Amino acid sequence: MRTFAIAGLTTLLLGLGAHAAVAEPAADEPVEHQVPATFAAGDDYWTPERMSAAEPLPEPAGKAITTAPKSALAAEEQVDVAPSSFATNKRLYPPYSTKAAKQQTWKSGGLITKTAGKVFGTGGNGKDFVASGNVVNSADGDVVVTVAHAMMDGEGRWSKNLVFVPAYKNGAAPYGKFPARTMFMWSGYYKDGAHVPPLDFGMLVVRPVKGKSVVKTVGGQGIRFNATSAGTSNLLLGYPSNGNAGKTLQYCSGAAATPAYGMKYAMICDMGGGSSGGPWFHSFNKTTGSGYQISAHALRNTTTSYGAYFGPEALKTFRAAEAA
Repeated sequence: MRTFAIAGLTTLLLGLGAHAAVAEPAADEPVEHQVPATFAAGDDYWTPERMSAAEPLPEPAGKAITTAPKSALAAEEQVDVAPSSFATNKRLYPPYSTKAAKQQTWKSGGLITKTAGKVFGTGGNGKDFVASGNVVNSADGDVVVTVAHAMMDGEGRWSKNLVFVPAYKNGAAPYGKFPARTMFMWSGYYKDGAHVPPLDFGMLVVRPVKGKSVVKTVGGQGIRFNATSAGTSNLLLGYPSNGNAGKTLQYCSGAAATPAYGMKYAMICDMGGGSSGGPWFHSFNKTTGSGYQISAHALRNTTTSYGAYFGPEALKTFRAAEAA
C-alpha cells in the first residue's frame, strides 16, 4: 500500500509516479496521457515474478488538498451505463452483510470475478507497484476504472508500464494481461503542486489481447455518474495486501459511515494496500454478480475507507476515455 499522512489520515495511494511532471491545464477538463511502456508492458515485462515482487511505493512527498471542489459534489442528472450482456448468466449468490464491514474473500462467483483485477505499473522512483481496477462497459470495450494516484504521484510524475490483469488469482492471469495505451484523469486532481483526493479517479484505455477487447473477453460492469441515492448495498472490492497477501479478490460490505476529507462515500473497512482503485458499488445484483460502479477505493484511515464521487468530472473523463 502506498501511504502518506494528511492530518493523521493514512491514504491508500499505491501506484503513483513516473517520469515527466504534468503541465497543468488552463481549464478544468479531462487530461489524456499516453502510457510509456517497456517491452509494451505486456508479458515481456510483467512476468509472474515481476508481478509477485510489485509492492506499494513509499510515502509520496507531495501535498494533498482534501477540500472537494464545489463541482465535484454537484447535483446533475444521473447517467447510467448498463453492464454488458455477459451479466445475464444468472446464478444465486449468498447475501453479503449490510451491518458490519469486515474484509472477506469473495467466493460467490458472478461477473465481478472476471471484471475485477489488478493494475500493475512502475512509479516515479522506478519501482513496480500494484493497485486494483475494474472493467466497465464502454463503446469500444476498452475502459478500466481505477484511481488517479495509480497514474500520477504527489509530485506530478506520471506512471509507466501500466497493465490490467482481470480475474487475477494466486499469481495467474487467466484472461491475459491488457497493456494500457492511454490514461485519463481530471485536470483538477493535480493543482498548484498538490493532488486532490476528492478527484481521485481515473480511466485506463487498454489494448486488445489476442484480437479481443477486455469487455469482449471478460465482460464489463455498469457505471453510474451523478448518483442520486445511496442505493441498496454498500460493497467494496479489491486486492489488499492484508487479505491473502493480495492473491485473491477480497471485499467489504456494510452500512455507510460518515464521509470526511472531501470524499463522498465512506464505509468501515480494513482493506489495506493494493486495494486502491477497487470498485465500489451501491447497487449490486447478487444473482448476476454485476451492478453499477459509483466510486473507486481511494483513501482510508485506520478504520474507514473512502471513495470520490463520480460526478460531472468523472463522466467527462469517462467519455474522453471511451472516445480515445
